[in-house]
Amino acid sequence: MSQTNNKSPLHDLHTQQEAFFLTYGTGEDAYEVVETFGDLDMEYAAIRKGCVIYEEPHIGTIRVSGKDRGEFLNNMLTSKVDELQNGDIAYAFWLNRKGRIEADLRIAQREHEMLISLDRSLIKTSVDSISSFLFAEEVEIRDVSAELQHLSIHGPTSLQLIDSLTDDGVSVLELKEKHHMSVQIDEVSILIERIDFTGEIGLYLTIPRENMLAVYTKLLEVAQSKPELKAKPTGWLAINAARIEAGNPMFQVDFGQSNLPVESGIIDTRVNFTKGCYLGQEVVARMHARNACTKKVVAIRVVGEQITTENQEVHQPVGGSQIFEPNKEGETPIGSVTSSTISPMLGAIPICFAMLKNDFTTPGTKLKVSAEGKLADCVVEESLVFWKKASTN
Repeated sequence: MSQTNNKSPLHDLHTQQEAFFLTYGTGEDAYEVVETFGDLDMEYAAIRKGCVIYEEPHIGTIRVSGKDRGEFLNNMLTSKVDELQNGDIAYAFWLNRKGRIEADLRIAQREHEMLISLDRSLIKTSVDSISSFLFAEEVEIRDVSAELQHLSIHGPTSLQLIDSLTDDGVSVLELKEKHHMSVQIDEVSILIERIDFTGEIGLYLTIPRENMLAVYTKLLEVAQSKPELKAKPTGWLAINAARIEAGNPMFQVDFGQSNLPVESGIIDTRVNFTKGCYLGQEVVARMHARNACTKKVVAIRVVGEQITTENQEVHQPVGGSQIFEPNKEGETPIGSVTSSTISPMLGAIPICFAMLKNDFTTPGTKLKVSAEGKLADCVVEESLVFWKKASTN
């Protein structure tokens, strides 16, 4: 296990639990994230049949306060955030002047502040760059990542797990997606945001750092005492498989700071085309008006590869695997895989997100992808969503 400069409050406990770690980020911005606790199949199954508890040490928090916060951020970000009400959640991109993505933000509107969650390595640059546009507005922008930690719970029994822990008489059972609320657990105030990232109920908890270990331990105790919840800790690999199935590309994984919003595959969930100006808006609006796009994230399904009782080996593309036009495999690639998994919900076949040249993004387009030493057939999907639950709360 590599050493990093940012030790999570749960790291020692995870080590005792014999977790496998992966390193997210580099140098001073490197964080040890749990990859798996050694039973990936059971961790994934818990997402679909119970729930999983996943620590997110690589996520940081910006607190924005002051009476002008909504209007100011509305002039800075790609989403309309000046009319958010207490309890609302919004996503937005923070762009540079050239319209390229600097950060992907999740914003929770509270009564007297906004809490913004984003990649922790981008906190300082985001605070500094957004603050540089302040003039006479009554707004304070502060990095509170050292004070607050993050974990998430995913699966159909997530709400029941949290509801069994609250000690203030407040029920979370009716919490709807893209809304948040605060609850007390062992007299600690915790923000809970609902975002169904894996296609199941997803709860994102923001917890004071000094209480993180106690709250996490309490969650594990309830998981053990209530086997009907089918709750267990998990790592990134299970979350990754489920979020790809559910059609959710990630910033810094499937697209990054070199990309424009139109290339992300999720522009419709991040950009409001009818609001007023914001940084980088001219570039975004011009490309939208011209329907201009040179490349973008799409979903591709590998054909002819499947794990079965008789066949336990498949050729799976990995991040960076090159994609070619059929019969032109020796020529310049027309894209590459950004992330992939073997999908349990689709019968154990390889599925991927990929960044492709726009000419090849039409659904049904047949392509070739490099997969563990061979060129496998693949096809572009109708949408980013590979699998959707028949009914959700």
